[in-house]
Amino acid sequence: MPKFVDYPGRFAFFEEASFVVVRDHGVSHLSRHRIAKVLGTSISTVRRTLAGHADLRALALREVELRRRSGRYGRPRGEGAEAATDLLRRFLPDTTERIAEELVWWRLVLAAPPSVAVPRDLADLEEGPLHHRFAVGSFGFVPLDILALKIEPPARAEDDAGQLDRVVAAALEREEGMASMVDAALTLVAPDLDVAGVNAESIERVKALLLALLDGLGARVCLGRTTPEEAVAVLHDHLVRIGSM
Repeated sequence: MPKFVDYPGRFAFFEEASFVVVRDHGVSHLSRHRIAKVLGTSISTVRRTLAGHADLRALALREVELRRRSGRYGRPRGEGAEAATDLLRRFLPDTTERIAEELVWWRLVLAAPPSVAVPRDLADLEEGPLHHRFAVGSFGFVPLDILALKIEPPARAEDDAGQLDRVVAAALEREEGMASMVDAALTLVAPDLDVAGVNAESIERVKALLLALLDGLGARVCLGRTTPEEAVAVLHDHLVRIGSM
């Protein structure tokens, strides 16, 4: 009788194992061998299911996305700043599980290519690339073999076909979602902000500051520098100040 393999179920285990590797060791340690070790199985089992070109980061990212969908999108409670706080606190990790989830998310995002081009160092433009400068410092000149070196270019957010990196695309999508939630929160806490003599540029700064505050508070909770309760209190105080503008 042929053996039945539950590939969707097995994939779910691979997603969770990838999440665990990134959580405990970082993106640079994500590999098929690590996944096999976490699952207590053989590398051949992993290789039979995961193609050689598979992006292992996508597995950990999928696990983050699945966890984020679980029961945190109810209607905000209260009114004004209380309702706005309740709406935005979903972006702040408040349990051990959610802190792990947020930590994996930031590790993936920080390891991904930047969504904008990184400018070259001024020294590279004025004095030549780093490996040339090192050769001059070591030998007094640049040997031919070093001149011929092909240095790997910086990673790009888009491939040659214009396809966005999977993690970069997820980060941009999350930013859009957070921006929409911030708009909704501002409507709750300061419904007349856009007609209260506050110019559009100032309103955009209010939104940008609130987005930065959410990112910063989330990072501080993950690093253990702020408790979830303190983070929510800071968010609430900031929203109260916005409401009094």
